Amino acid sequence: MFPDVAELNGSSIMNKQRIAAERVDDSDEVSSIITDKMSSLSSDPGGSCPATGVTQGGPVNMSFHRAFARVVCNYNKSIEGSVPWYQVKREKSPFQQVWDEVFTPIWFKLVKGPYERWEYNALVARYRGMGIMADDAMNDKDMIVERALDIIPEDIRIQRYRRMMRGAVLAGRKLHLPLELQNYDPMVPYMAPYIEEAKFQMQEEQELLAYHPWDRRLYTAGVSGFGETSMHSTFLTM
Repeated sequence: MFPDVAELNGSSIMNKQRIAAERVDDSDEVSSIITDKMSSLSSDPGGSCPATGVTQGGPVNMSFHRAFARVVCNYNKSIEGSVPWYQVKREKSPFQQVWDEVFTPIWFKLVKGPYERWEYNALVARYRGMGIMADDAMNDKDMIVERALDIIPEDIRIQRYRRMMRGAVLAGRKLHLPLELQNYDPMVPYMAPYIEEAKFQMQEEQELLAYHPWDRRLYTAGVSGFGETSMHSTFLTM
């Protein structure tokens, strides 16, 4: 009715062996032992496991998931320190080499370069005709630009406002700034230091708030604030 003492001792010893085998460190030596064990089990169906001494007919203490996990760990160790596939430099084909060395300079010299130069000069002429700066044309509804406009000095804010109002009046009257007043560079990024400071401030606030977005304003910067990351992607933010 009751189990024998020897049987209890044998089962406890077997349990201790199983627990000890499961707690063995995942090292190269253990990997070789597991390999020998699996090979011995496959070659000798009636033999015993070299790691624990448990016979084939008894409970196998090495499950499939543990063996698979060890294979994955060993594979990760084997590729540790290697260059990821997306950082491996791709070799150009002979056609790509000929295209880059022969046709690309001609394309840039005859087509792309002149077009980009004309486009840049046309944009500069447009800004000069309206009497504004390139940074004046930035979207003030963007969250970073909005924060930058809050921290710029008062004199810069007043100058920016006057330039934009003058440009609006000229555009409404189909006029342009007098030529003697157009001798300036509209591409000077006067807002750059304040935009960088706005980025740092917003990053610090996000870190302090643990990146929780629920205290942000809704429907600003082209997004609703309810989770989408693409600007003007919903019918409420178009």
